[in-house]
Amino acid sequence: MASFYKTFTLKMDILPLVIHLVLLDTYQSFFSNTPFDLSTIKSHRNLTCSNDFNSIETFTDCDYCVYEYFSNGTNSVISYDCLYLTNTYRLVTKRCSGFTDSSDIGYGVCSQLEFEYFDIDLLCICATDFCNQNFTACKQSVDTNPNLPSLPSPIALRNEKIQCNDTKLGLFDSTYYCVRDSTPYIDMNQCEEYVRNHTVLCMYLESGDSNYLTHIAIPDEDYEYVLAEQIYRMQQMDEKPNVKQFYNETQTNFYIQWNEQDEDLNSTMIYNRCFCLTDFCNINLSYCLQSSSSIRNRSKQLFDRMNNFLSGLVLLLLLLLMIQNELVTI
Repeated sequence: MASFYKTFTLKMDILPLVIHLVLLDTYQSFFSNTPFDLSTIKSHRNLTCSNDFNSIETFTDCDYCVYEYFSNGTNSVISYDCLYLTNTYRLVTKRCSGFTDSSDIGYGVCSQLEFEYFDIDLLCICATDFCNQNFTACKQSVDTNPNLPSLPSPIALRNEKIQCNDTKLGLFDSTYYCVRDSTPYIDMNQCEEYVRNHTVLCMYLESGDSNYLTHIAIPDEDYEYVLAEQIYRMQQMDEKPNVKQFYNETQTNFYIQWNEQDEDLNSTMIYNRCFCLTDFCNINLSYCLQSSSSIRNRSKQLFDRMNNFLSGLVLLLLLLLMIQNELVTI
């Protein structure tokens, strides 16, 4: 009898754990923290960094500063950058020497992606004010505190490849990533092929009067960078008295709307942005907002599975109680 009661008690003790494990996959959100709350996301270091434009203007509110030198043997380009909230170069640094998983800062030479044709890519990420003015200053900053712990990221890891509508932009008539976020010295056609094969996030942008409409495919090495910049942009909008901001997340989409009032024109401009995680979910705004339907169906299946499991468990427990009563009667 002692062994029976021990077994029966054990089954009852694991019931909450079983329910938790079944529900765990159901309540995941678009971001790492659930639910997403803009007011709780803050810059950790508030650094000032050098930028690409001139020696007077600077990046502010940064968590890391970036110095990157490219050379194709004939010409060279230096890029300065500011990283908000977390290390959004995380996947890039996996192709570089001099970086570790335990710290976001470091310096080293990076290997090429298949569409890049430079000879040298020297990357340095540092975490002190103006440490990216040049490579020497950046290296000294890193060497001063080489074991600086990595920052947590509010952005969930995404590695499932999807397909998106992708509007070509600019004078190069190419995809958003290849025109805006890729490195210099690239083969544009090969870059577009890379985006098609490495897309993990779709983006939809529009203004309320439909004068501006863009569909964007974002590849794996760029999606953290894009989302972190978006969060920083939301923080800026939240401080503007003439802007009302709304946002919402599901498991597969993140939606933002800005209502910007122009008192001089006595008008309101509405801007919509939607990020989503299913194939071609950025066809239009309605489709983007509905992209969570497949996940809702999956969640329903999980609930059905849980209900079936619990029903069977209840029957088993009733059977055990009946056996217990019979044993007590004997």
